[in-house]
Amino acid sequence: MPFDLSPSETSSRPDYALRVGLVVDSPELSSEIALAISEAGGTQVFQFPAGAIPFEIGNAVQREKPDIVFAELSRVSKTAAEWMTDVRRGEDTPFVVAIHTVAEPSEMISALRAGASEFLCLPVRPAIFEALDRIGSQLESRRSATVEPGKIAGILSPKGGCGATSVACYLSAALQLAAPSARILVADLDYQSPSAHHIFRVGAAPGSGRRNNAGHALEVVRRLSSNSWREFVTTVAPGVDLLTSPAEGISSFYEPGPPEQWRLESLFRFISRQYTWVLTDLGRHLTPANWTVMQNIDELYVVTAPDVLALYQTRSVLQTLSNRGFDKSRVRIILNRNLSSPQDFWVESIQQMFEMSVFGVIPSDESSLEKLSRDRFEFPADTPFGRAIAKIAARIVRPAGSPGSTRKAA
Repeated sequence: MPFDLSPSETSSRPDYALRVGLVVDSPELSSEIALAISEAGGTQVFQFPAGAIPFEIGNAVQREKPDIVFAELSRVSKTAAEWMTDVRRGEDTPFVVAIHTVAEPSEMISALRAGASEFLCLPVRPAIFEALDRIGSQLESRRSATVEPGKIAGILSPKGGCGATSVACYLSAALQLAAPSARILVADLDYQSPSAHHIFRVGAAPGSGRRNNAGHALEVVRRLSSNSWREFVTTVAPGVDLLTSPAEGISSFYEPGPPEQWRLESLFRFISRQYTWVLTDLGRHLTPANWTVMQNIDELYVVTAPDVLALYQTRSVLQTLSNRGFDKSRVRIILNRNLSSPQDFWVESIQQMFEMSVFGVIPSDESSLEKLSRDRFEFPADTPFGRAIAKIAARIVRPAGSPGSTRKAA
């Protein structure tokens, strides 16, 4: 029986929500800010009157660890600078947002000089949401700096029909099954014929609304945060997200040009700190678009098939990579749709032909894939295809030489 990987109902919850404290006297300011924080998905962790003893507020900050404190600094019991020192106690956080009932220039200057990050007055909308975005981005940068980046792998097909997209999609599910605590992203950056959304049945199930794609993420890459990221990806299985291609839904006669290098670098720097593994579908052939992406990956999986044209194109791809200085040690060969009878001959011959080992062998098993549900994504665990994908995932999770690894090829 296929292993059902339907996403749970809570899969769209934000991974990183702001914790907020209020130090305010004005009822109108208090109610407006509390409502805006709730709408933005934040959590209010404490509230004090502006005249409260700074030592007590500082204790609450130490205990509750808020990301932001909204403070009516014009009414606190000390000067704004002294109050900030007592409350923050030398820490970088929380950010302090000064609030006031009116836009008083002298109050604004005083608050900013004291170290406040933002200044807001009535009415707080929409300025409060813009301030939250700015502060959220700064918090994201600090948080990312302490997170170990995940592995980024490119999946490339030397020609159409080798099944590279299917391998990328099912491999993501197998990785999550092999490492249940891991988070995996499938980034469909195939600019020619994107199809990951079809394999994952995105849009087929009730309530699985479509999201912005990779093109939109690249446009706003400087403003990406863990909160906003949920607008760009679709959860397709527990622990597995999909970022659809910039070319999805575009006429086949039009192919988007490759993005600017700095945008790609920024995007991959961001997503590598959100996921344990990122599987990037690069489409087929070496093109200007996927070559630009390839500068940001750790490993490249070339998915080929046992037919003359596919193997010829694979050799051409490997030669081009070598000529361009791409380190051969970062390349893995996966033989897909292998026939059962000549399997040993093909593997041995291919290894001799390319002068490198075959990382994984996947049998031709179309009948098993055809039996899968058309309404939801499933991983065919108890099939020859599923077992082969699971072996490859195990080799990725436990590389050769690591504890518990084996030398046996997939």
